[in-house]
Amino acid sequence: MSGVIAAVTVRAADRAKALGAEQALETLRQELELAPRLGVLLGPPRQDGTEVRKTKIEPRDGVPGLAVAYVYTPQPPPPTVAIVAVTPDDGVPAE
Repeated sequence: MSGVIAAVTVRAADRAKALGAEQALETLRQELELAPRLGVLLGPPRQDGTEVRKTKIEPRDGVPGLAVAYVYTPQPPPPTVAIVAVTPDDGVPAE
């Protein structure tokens, strides 16, 4: 266990529900507790180690592909992840 606490904001949860992706988002939340730096870093990390990152949920079982933005904050302990945005993935590869 990594000791990371991952949570989904109300807005992101509502969006996932509207897209029929609640279970997919919960699975990602659990994955982020084990590996909080999935996906692509968006911009430089702050001096305190806080990172804004983006990852994808692949389309499956009637759920569209999704882009998920989250914030990883290592300090103060325990490290945390907050999933802040869920949007349909436009299919453009990340740079």
